[in-house]
Amino acid sequence: MDPFHNGNKRSSISFGPSQRQPYSKSNYLAGANAPPSVAQDLGRGPSPFGMSGNTTSGSNSKRNSGSDLSAAYYTNRSPMYSPLDFSPPVFSPNHSQLQQARNYAANIPVVSNLMNQSMASVCEYQSHYPLFGLDWSVDDYVCLGSYKEDSRNKLQVLHSNDLLSWENVVDANVVYPVSKIQWVPSQLHPRKLATCSDSLRIWNVNPEERHLQEQVNLSLCKYNRQHPTSPATADDMKVIGTFPPITSFDWNTVDTNLIISSSIDTTCIVWDLQSSHYVKTQLIAHDSEVFDVRFLTKSTQLFASCGGDGSVRVFDLRSLAHSTIIYEPPSSPASGPNAGATTPSLKGSDALLRLEPSPYDPNVLATFAADSNKIIILDMRNPESPILNLEGHTCSVNEIKWHPTKRNVLLSCSDDCQALYWDLNNSFMEINGSDSKSPTASGASLEDSDGDTVMADGGAKANQQEDPLNSNNDKQVCRTLDTPNMMYVNKTQEINNIAWRPQRGDWFGCVSGKKFQNVRVF
Repeated sequence: MDPFHNGNKRSSISFGPSQRQPYSKSNYLAGANAPPSVAQDLGRGPSPFGMSGNTTSGSNSKRNSGSDLSAAYYTNRSPMYSPLDFSPPVFSPNHSQLQQARNYAANIPVVSNLMNQSMASVCEYQSHYPLFGLDWSVDDYVCLGSYKEDSRNKLQVLHSNDLLSWENVVDANVVYPVSKIQWVPSQLHPRKLATCSDSLRIWNVNPEERHLQEQVNLSLCKYNRQHPTSPATADDMKVIGTFPPITSFDWNTVDTNLIISSSIDTTCIVWDLQSSHYVKTQLIAHDSEVFDVRFLTKSTQLFASCGGDGSVRVFDLRSLAHSTIIYEPPSSPASGPNAGATTPSLKGSDALLRLEPSPYDPNVLATFAADSNKIIILDMRNPESPILNLEGHTCSVNEIKWHPTKRNVLLSCSDDCQALYWDLNNSFMEINGSDSKSPTASGASLEDSDGDTVMADGGAKANQQEDPLNSNNDKQVCRTLDTPNMMYVNKTQEINNIAWRPQRGDWFGCVSGKKFQNVRVF
């Protein structure tokens, strides 16, 4: 579901079974003659299916699809399964692989007796409204935003002590559907969150007193319609909806007084919460709507944006006279008097909706276009051309999130009712052409080439935690990866949004229809 694109996407929230086209690009569920890889942790419940490394070759990569129809049914009860696992269930060739996968997943008792914590792997919360906005705090509070095409929308704050059940601790009415929610980074008291829709707002949250109140409307302050120290008056509220809508924002993780936002009026605004009128600077960022903007990893000066013109641009607050275009959509060949002209439909397909900088490598970003099933991985050391395309989804991608603690692991969700888990370490190592072991195998801290501190995972996969992309490569060839390491299949409804549990990334949350689900990954 895309709240910024054309109107027909707004009706994509469904409340009944949905039918999808057969997956024809790669056989997710094909097996290979190799021993199974399954691990379980009895203390924490069922673990995900065995993970196998992705492989890429030339401009395209696919796993060996030799099927072994005599393989036993997979018996793991985890809600996530691996299309790369070597002992998949047997499915009939007469039906869609995706539809059979859904039916198979629907028959797995992913949540058994809730009194037995070791067996719980998915739980859900049923809302009264269709949902889109989602974020998960460091102390297991989840904020949800409704998506209704009227003036009766809601913000809901949920909490869980055991991740087995969720309680609605506080809610608030909002006029317009919220396109993004973010908790203040690494801060528990006072507990705050920000939302964007018609305006950029900061909220005070006090679950103990069941209190959720708007602290300040930054958009009103920008236009001098609200005093920074006073709540909005009735006259101020009359102009709500007349400002350019805020499409996205990002709360800086280094300096939480800084927020940057994007708008459909082609501008980005950097907000300083300690400033008298909050606005630090405003700039024209793109030639059309700006759909997302993000601070680069561990930086208070560098940020990147994407928008309707299909480009990704990087800015430096110390020198805003220029920007660096690191990606532009490939131009389609044309001839005749209309050569070079861009049709509205082509422009719409080029529009980039979301931007996700890697939390461990400030040079790597992920993005995707409107109505596209392809995720684009960019490296700023190799501008203009992607280094990797992920094409595992069969319908439009809705959201992407890097794993908070594991390097080069990406989660994506789509209208195909799937959440895909991508471990890109092997692919990056092949792109880099390096087989050497990582100096981070011990799990110690180190600094990358940009001076940023990164934390590496130890363990069996630790040799994949090295910086996989170095600046010595003159030109990278874009490769395609179409098979994820793991996947979670929702039963009937599109997955509209996702969020990792920020502490360890052992769970992720997703919203589809009126449901919020938290899914165990590890």
